[in-house]
Amino acid sequence: MKVIFEEYSGIIITAVAIIALIAVVGLLLATDGPVHSAFVNLIKTLFEKASMS
Repeated sequence: MKVIFEEYSGIIITAVAIIALIAVVGLLLATDGPVHSAFVNLIKTLFEKASMS
């Protein structure tokens, strides 16, 4: 086990970091996530203001 971690520790850390990043982005962009809600509100406001002009 020690040999595996000595040899592949960089790859293991990189893989865990990438998986964690994908999970965080997935949660933020979920249907009810904060980024999705803010983006929908931004687009809705943009079209409301554009139709008033």
